[in-house]
Amino acid sequence: MDLARQSLPPQSDPLADLLAATARGDRQAFAELYRLTRGRLYGIVLALLRQQEAAEDVLQEAYLAVWRTAGQYQPGRAPVLVWLMAITRHRAIEMLRQRRRRAAEVHAEPLDEEALQIPDPQPSLSVDHLAHAIQECLRRLSTDQSQAIGLAFFHGLSHEELAARLQTPLGTVKSWVRRGLLQLKGCLES
Repeated sequence: MDLARQSLPPQSDPLADLLAATARGDRQAFAELYRLTRGRLYGIVLALLRQQEAAEDVLQEAYLAVWRTAGQYQPGRAPVLVWLMAITRHRAIEMLRQRRRRAAEVHAEPLDEEALQIPDPQPSLSVDHLAHAIQECLRRLSTDQSQAIGLAFFHGLSHEELAARLQTPLGTVKSWVRRGLLQLKGCLES
């Protein structure tokens, strides 16, 4: 390693800096974090819920959770965007589960896979562009990673449910999802 490289300070992640400032109560940093990440997170929620109003509600809940828990973020565990995606995805899956429970309580049929795949009649161009980019990046993953991420994010399966459905050890499934998400992040940022 040459001396020029040793003297350079490590590059800072702007999202991590904004999240750290948010943890200190900096509303402007939180607004900037929201501005930079909203589109990606909204695309994930909309893909799961297929309803704009519900997606907007879940996104609002997710950002409230980010505001409250920003200080709990651990940089060594995952990049900020992945952490935000996990919070958002968790909120969306909870809403799907609540819908299923309510449907079962009134003796109605729970939502099936087809019902979750009805497209939004008025998608916005930015969401369409993001969805296309996500699909393109998913195609670049291995078949195992793409299938695991698709079932987890777009059908709301937990790691345990994925392992059972794919008849694969839990650790392997977790590894597919984690590595696939890191590759997706890199693909979407390029």
